[in-house]
Amino acid sequence: MKTEHLVAALAADSRTEAAPWAALWPALATALALAVLAVWALLGLRADLLRSLADPISVLRFVLTAALGGLGLRLALVLARPEGRSLARPWLVTLPMAAALALLIWAYVSTPAEGRQMALVGKTMATCLVMIPLLSVLPVAAILMALHRGATTSPALAGFAAGLGGSGLAATAYAMHCSEDSPLFYVTWYGLAMGGVTMLATMIGARFLRW
Repeated sequence: MKTEHLVAALAADSRTEAAPWAALWPALATALALAVLAVWALLGLRADLLRSLADPISVLRFVLTAALGGLGLRLALVLARPEGRSLARPWLVTLPMAAALALLIWAYVSTPAEGRQMALVGKTMATCLVMIPLLSVLPVAAILMALHRGATTSPALAGFAAGLGGSGLAATAYAMHCSEDSPLFYVTWYGLAMGGVTMLATMIGARFLRW
């Protein structure tokens, strides 16, 4: 073998494959942009969206869903590496969950008994339960594909992280439409919709991410 051929072969062998997350950010940004566009085009943004952000109880819809989405995405980033299982801190996702549960209990106690059922059921329960999973499809798929390019040693947990991250961010997009301000509504139905997506993604991840 000629020297130049040997050098070329060594250089080619030393090249590292692009990180699995290199393609995630544009894919995830596109998925989230499409989710917001779908909310705007199909449902319409909440008429008083800007004014509602002055209400701390209303804005917590965005805070809790974005926190869960961000923590799920962070967990997926860590789990993409073989050593990720030992570095992961999955318990962090319980913090916004605990905050959501505390908010739900507070809302139940502070809402008059005769108004609890209306606050819980609202007017858009079916829309919420359908749209959040639909809006989650592309973000969850983007995270799962990035994980598939990595080398996770915890496929089910990685699937859980993908489901939580994608559905949390999708729920944040949906919240731009939702006019139900009671935590009895959004903690319950956002939570159930996100929980269903996360459970499905966990099952998919357990098989799709195995190597």
